[in-house]
Amino acid sequence: MSVAVKLREEELRVEVLPGRDAFCSLEREWNAALAKGPRDEPMLRHEWTRAFIENFAPGATLRTFVARAGRELHAALPLIESRDRAADTCFLPMTTWAMPSNDHSQRGGMLLGRRSEEGLRAIWEQLMDTPGWDRLRLRDLPDGAQEWQLRGLAERAGYPCGLFVSMRSPYLPLPKKYEEVEAAVDGKFRQNLRRRKRRLAEQGEVKYVIVDGRDAKELDEALADFFTIEAGGWKGQSGTAIAQRPDLVGFYTQVARDAAKRKELMLGFLELANKRIAGHMSLIRGARSYLFKLGYDEKFHEFSPGQQLVSEAIRDACSRGLAEFDFLGPCMDWKLDWESKLRTHSWLTIFRPTQKGLWVHEARYTIWPIVRRFFRRGN
Repeated sequence: MSVAVKLREEELRVEVLPGRDAFCSLEREWNAALAKGPRDEPMLRHEWTRAFIENFAPGATLRTFVARAGRELHAALPLIESRDRAADTCFLPMTTWAMPSNDHSQRGGMLLGRRSEEGLRAIWEQLMDTPGWDRLRLRDLPDGAQEWQLRGLAERAGYPCGLFVSMRSPYLPLPKKYEEVEAAVDGKFRQNLRRRKRRLAEQGEVKYVIVDGRDAKELDEALADFFTIEAGGWKGQSGTAIAQRPDLVGFYTQVARDAAKRKELMLGFLELANKRIAGHMSLIRGARSYLFKLGYDEKFHEFSPGQQLVSEAIRDACSRGLAEFDFLGPCMDWKLDWESKLRTHSWLTIFRPTQKGLWVHEARYTIWPIVRRFFRRGN
């Protein structure tokens, strides 16, 4: 007779690793841990965070809190330091430690592996004992993410927390066939899309082409085309296009190349008479397609090339048997045309309970909302 014996797991220990080199050394164990955790998404991979640091914050002070048991990594939280004195700090000087993320990160979160709950708690306990910060900021956490347990841990320890809803991001659960997607959308939108597809086809042969990036030269050419298309519309006119900022070019190029190595990249193009007039950058991971960026040549605006491109991308996702098409980013009318559901994202800010921290928290999250409501009523 055999008896199963459950071995007691080793206690977690937390280290604080300073600098970029220490963070970069974590890549292999980081991604291995992510695959065992509750949320394995492209934005949480080590390569994604490294691309952010190297392009948006190359000279910033960086600390990475890691929780391990033996050789196994279970949680990690990289934090970039900034010294702030602005309206959201009531113009008091505050040191903020924040996750490496911005609007281009799409969705925030920390690394959580197999023993995620224990790892989260261990890192929080270390953060309380580590001096040097006035507030911690984790931005764009989706509802239901395990990282929200930090709020409970902090408040029970007397650390006030502030919440800010940053965006409601559309996503589309996918049926088995694209025709079911079309059947579910508004009839007027469906008819307009079909009519514009016919009208564009009258201008020449229309094709949907996918570049997966396995050929390095083809990938570089496709990225150049995509950046040119994306800069050709209102983003180029407003100065927010990728091509107009070296840090954005570096970030998206790095993300695309890393994804191509894992066979997760999709650069999709709508071609008219062999000319690329619209393009999107997407990643496929697990059973989900993530739409990170989309642009089109506005000379063809009357044909809705952006929506035609999305139509083809959704059709392709259905053919692959994926479960969800994630539009990412803020809610926009063109995303809602696809009868999308919404996923709420929020910022979590934790204040150290010093006199300054308590005052800024009270002013920012209690007094200011009251004042703002008062003036709105007055108008």
